[in-house]
Amino acid sequence: MKKNKKIIFIIWGLFISVSFIGLLILLLLFLQPKQSPQSFNQPVEAKPIQSSSQQEQETYNAILKKIESEVESLTTEKNIIYQPDDKTISYIQILDSKTKKLIKARFYKQDGKTLNYITEYDSITGDEIKTTYYNQDGTVKEVINH
Repeated sequence: MKKNKKIIFIIWGLFISVSFIGLLILLLLFLQPKQSPQSFNQPVEAKPIQSSSQQEQETYNAILKKIESEVESLTTEKNIIYQPDDKTISYIQILDSKTKKLIKARFYKQDGKTLNYITEYDSITGDEIKTTYYNQDGTVKEVINH
């Protein structure tokens, strides 16, 4: 009689274990994100793989740009000139903080947001060096070196 009880106990244990594992499998199947049949037919876009040296160079360039902008903000002063409504920017003068000479001027269109052109000046002589004109979408239209 004891043998029969042990066998029944083992069978019940196996049955409960298999039932529990089956429920876990069903739960996992229901929790998976469902994909439409169309997503299987679409080609996977190939992303270009960059080498680590290219990524390092891009990171280095980004850091240099940030440093240059920080140095520029520390060594220059900005004068913002507004249109008669005192709200819309007409142009921004950027002056050297030591010499107080004009280094750069950014001129905006009537809306005060769209860049029209930027004129760069020699920090020693004050002469115009370069003027860059921009399209409505912000791309460079023309560069004139003086």
